[in-house]
Amino acid sequence: MDRSERVCVIGAGYVGNGVAGALTRAGVDYDQLEATDRIGGNWSHGVYDSTHLISSKTSTQYVEFPMPDDYPTFPSRQQMLAYLQSYVDEFGLEQRIEFNTEVVDVRPVDANGMAGWHVRLASGEVRRYRAVVVANGHYWERNMPHYPGTFTGEQIHSKDYRRPTDFAADGRVLVVGAGNSASDIAVEASATFGTADISMRRGYWFIPKTMFGVPVSELDRVWWPMPLQRAAFKMMLRLSYGDYESYGLARPDHKLFTRDVTVNTSLMYALQHGRVVPRPEIERFDGPTVHFTDGTSSDYNTVVWATGFRTRFPMLDESMFVWEDGDPLLIEHVLAPRFANIYLMGLVAPRSGAGRIISHGAAFLAEAIDAQPRFSEPLADVVGRWIPARSSMLAGSAEILCRIRLLRQGLRALSAAAAMRPTLSPVRTPAPKEQIPS
Repeated sequence: MDRSERVCVIGAGYVGNGVAGALTRAGVDYDQLEATDRIGGNWSHGVYDSTHLISSKTSTQYVEFPMPDDYPTFPSRQQMLAYLQSYVDEFGLEQRIEFNTEVVDVRPVDANGMAGWHVRLASGEVRRYRAVVVANGHYWERNMPHYPGTFTGEQIHSKDYRRPTDFAADGRVLVVGAGNSASDIAVEASATFGTADISMRRGYWFIPKTMFGVPVSELDRVWWPMPLQRAAFKMMLRLSYGDYESYGLARPDHKLFTRDVTVNTSLMYALQHGRVVPRPEIERFDGPTVHFTDGTSSDYNTVVWATGFRTRFPMLDESMFVWEDGDPLLIEHVLAPRFANIYLMGLVAPRSGAGRIISHGAAFLAEAIDAQPRFSEPLADVVGRWIPARSSMLAGSAEILCRIRLLRQGLRALSAAAAMRPTLSPVRTPAPKEQIPS
């Protein structure tokens, strides 16, 4: 089916709906395809019942649609889902969403996507679109470590955990990992059974959800040099938590902000009260017994693997990317070098809520989609002459927002210059400007 005047948006979660909202406001025609029967993405089918935001509502909400005043500082999963539904309702997006429509293959019409993309659905239908936005999220392919031996108890990945009834009834729980999910699940297991263990293979940085009464996500609004950020945060962490070793935790083995940090307050409380017991990395399994690298061992009947995810794009030919440390090299987390009209949204792990990044980033995306026909080469390669591709998802929100603002200004200047000289494609009439402030 030829839909070559439309854009295909894959996914109807937090990011996908933000993109759909921006395209709607910019007057860009699109289809939105969702593999499941509802909106919400990971918030609908990938988090446990007791999940709350780790970023504040003001840093998580879309710029163009604030969360309700009566929402708490850190809304619950149910409140987040209600908010995402109200966003879809407010901007009339649901009528454009095709539910239960799985995309299984996305390939360029020509060598580099300048002529558009073919999208094949699980039903066998093949459509042609002018551009594709991949917003299916990166929290879905489970990372499952392997250790020698066999564990005879229950095993579950954090993505599949919903509530304490998912633990084996005897209640001897080992959570493996040190991220936000690992911390929450370990605390929930300890509250259910009185105690739980958590295995960490190295030292990690733990940051409280608030400092001096202010959500830490609100501290990332103004850009300042990384050495100063590290020095300031380390001083505040020392005042808030003291020495990690006093909690039984290893010292972090990497610089602050070079890897994901864990934003959690309840774990430190549980560690101090002996409800959660830290363990080192697993060495091997022996039936119900888990042996650790420090020579200790203990029996468990449930192991929860809170060990993260692998970045994958099952509908794309992944050889189109250059991979580094398990992630693709992208320009500003969105543009794929050497390819046109393909955009990957959501591959960023900001140190605060993603609301402003999604709103302003989606507005830039709407402009980029409209501008691509003015160029005789992929826009990614045009931008790539000034901005190098990189693989890391980590970034400060203030830093990203500053770059998005500069990108939009640069894109407008480049588009104006390109429109004044012949191109391989006709110039499109600019779409109405979006309502997001520059």
